Amino acid sequence: MLRELILDIESTGFYTNEGHRMTEIGIVEMIDGELTGKSFHAYLNPEREVPEEIVKITGLTDKFLSDKPLFSEIAQELKDFIGDDIIIITCWDMDGYVLDTAMLNMELKKTGLDETSKHQWCNIRKWSEELYGHEEARLDNVLKRFNIDKTEREEKGHGALLDAQLLAKVYPKIKQAYFEHIANEKIFDIPAEQRAKKKGQPKL
Repeated sequence: MLRELILDIESTGFYTNEGHRMTEIGIVEMIDGELTGKSFHAYLNPEREVPEEIVKITGLTDKFLSDKPLFSEIAQELKDFIGDDIIIITCWDMDGYVLDTAMLNMELKKTGLDETSKHQWCNIRKWSEELYGHEEARLDNVLKRFNIDKTEREEKGHGALLDAQLLAKVYPKIKQAYFEHIANEKIFDIPAEQRAKKKGQPKL
């Protein structure tokens, strides 16, 4: 049995070392490639102001988040839900810094819980970039490419649970396209370092 967790996070900003905190987390569960209907979702009080430019993206205001739980109040339940299973994300890799990974591990560490293992994370943004290029790897563009309805996202803006649900719909399609791509190029006969250099992309 293969358990995969499709995850998305919203936050007050990009970098954890600038004091930014998580405002929402959404996870949906897949078993052997099929959605099970199980999910984890929470809005969170970040204990700081949300910049106006972020509010325009997520719609999560200081007032809305003021009575939501602190991360420490949901941390153990979240950690138990994740366990040791694979976490699927699509997130821009900024010279090794990946927002979803950094934000979740920072919040876990603040509560005294163990961080997730780097081996749990699978960032399929790298697959999309290799297939379609940097700009076309954005979630909106990938959803459009595979004709997945994103009307709700366009109307309501970014939301962690909604984005996780949308990513879960497109993930199997990207996975199939990527592995067909590397099979067609006989990629398994090429050393990883050579492949990364050839594609101009970091190796997976």
